[in-house]
Amino acid sequence: MTAGRREPMIFTKLRAAAVAGLLAAGLLAPVSHAADKPQLTVSHDKAGWQANFEAYGKDDPTASWLVTPFGDTTNYQAAVRAALPTPSAPGMFTWWSGYRMKDLVEAGLLEDLTAIWKPLLAEGKVKQEVADAFSFDGKIYAVPNNVAYWAMFYNKNVYKELGLEVPKTWEELEGNLAKIKAAGKVPIGQTIEGRWPAFIWFSEFLVRSDPDFYVKLMAGKAKYTDPQVVAAFATWKDWMSKGWMDDGTSPFGFTTGDSMNNSFAQGKVVHMLVGTWFADTVTKAGTIEGRDWGLFVLPNKTASLPPSVIFEAGPLLVSKNSDTHDTAVKAAAYWMSKEGEQRWADLTGFLVANSDAKLPADKEVAKLNDTVAKGNYKLLGRYWESTPSPIAEAAVDEISKFVLDPNSAPEVMQNLQKIADDYWAAQPKP
Repeated sequence: MTAGRREPMIFTKLRAAAVAGLLAAGLLAPVSHAADKPQLTVSHDKAGWQANFEAYGKDDPTASWLVTPFGDTTNYQAAVRAALPTPSAPGMFTWWSGYRMKDLVEAGLLEDLTAIWKPLLAEGKVKQEVADAFSFDGKIYAVPNNVAYWAMFYNKNVYKELGLEVPKTWEELEGNLAKIKAAGKVPIGQTIEGRWPAFIWFSEFLVRSDPDFYVKLMAGKAKYTDPQVVAAFATWKDWMSKGWMDDGTSPFGFTTGDSMNNSFAQGKVVHMLVGTWFADTVTKAGTIEGRDWGLFVLPNKTASLPPSVIFEAGPLLVSKNSDTHDTAVKAAAYWMSKEGEQRWADLTGFLVANSDAKLPADKEVAKLNDTVAKGNYKLLGRYWESTPSPIAEAAVDEISKFVLDPNSAPEVMQNLQKIADDYWAAQPKP
């Protein structure tokens, strides 16, 4: 639905809980303006990034940031959606790219930021694929708060202990997994905590065999019952039956107890497939980057394929109706500058979009970025943002069933295809 038409019901039915959340967060309260810089209201659901946002906001020459964190993503989405049609909307806020931005764009709630991107794209300072993650009908509606590759974290200490090398082929990868299992360790940690991680290995197995098919599947131009999906589930089941992957029931990122991350830090789990944004969490579990762990992109199962990697681009969006809108646009422009991007990279260790901003060369994420750039890797959007949200939300529940019961693959594939069929059948025909 385009701007000028009636807003979707999701924006007009403001739930009491959402409004209460906004009041509690101070988003509906009047703001005062600093004498030297105009104030910018910023909201996010990345609790661990609060200190980084605050530090960045203090240094931003265009605005004084008033940053509001939300601890729960569901409440965050409801609160922001409730505020977006009003002047009390946050001037800038974090969200998700691709299809998860689509309804906000169609409702006319986001500012077009194409003018910020055009000179950077023309000069080759930002990747077109990153811009595409935020693009609709030729317009770009976000700046990236992070760009992350989905790569394999591996425990260097275990690799050294077992005499392993980073695998260059699928056969070498499986050989490493077999040796790690024989040594009494868990070769790969996986988790379905919070539902969404179920898509991680599903999409990875597809991309390693047929990335073009993966793109078609995301767009409804292929089926979840096609041979490529059957093969992906078969490989996944095979790896689990051999004990190369755990059962998926451990927590994800906490640094205590039996979480996947903590087990990785202790060398009990040897690999994790996660976005590079997870690097700081891995380090906080008591490891030293470069000494204790490194990163590599999985080799292709189909050896003839060119190199590729799944990536995600997390957007910062500008609210069209916010009373801090004008300041937000200026802040977004500064964010994309060399100085703005460098400050964010220094604070977070994240990859950033502007190639003029650099991470220290000895950082594992920087080394991976260099590998991807020099190897001319094809960038493929993450499942969560690349397929319509109603499909993704239902699909992760089905895929989770498979992780808990690998024998359920035939039923899961049929259910996935029904989910996709129902969605695509309800869409307007071009």
